[in-house]
Amino acid sequence: MGGGNNAVSFTSILEPYLEMEGVRAVALVSREGLLVASTGSEEYDFQSLGAYAAATLSQASDLAGELGSTPPLSVSLNLSRQGLVLAPLNRDLFLVLAGDRGILALAHGDTVLP
Repeated sequence: MGGGNNAVSFTSILEPYLEMEGVRAVALVSREGLLVASTGSEEYDFQSLGAYAAATLSQASDLAGELGSTPPLSVSLNLSRQGLVLAPLNRDLFLVLAGDRGILALAHGDTVLP
């Protein structure tokens, strides 16, 4: 009944993002903040980070609506020693890219793709 050899894991889909310069970890998170999958550095606790990221993305979407805009294509956080990029994939899921502050440049396009 399973997918057998044709099954593709979420982790294998996320791994190409780790090849992007400065990305140390990547996660797939539901809009409710539940961790679906993650890979990369274990310095990030994506169980709790996912919940905060979902709340941040929700607030950014609300703010965009107040400004008469569509929801953001991405949200970036420029922190003192690192950067985070939140990138919606669809209505239900979004990516969290974590790493060096240089990854913030990934949020400047229309999409965040490896």
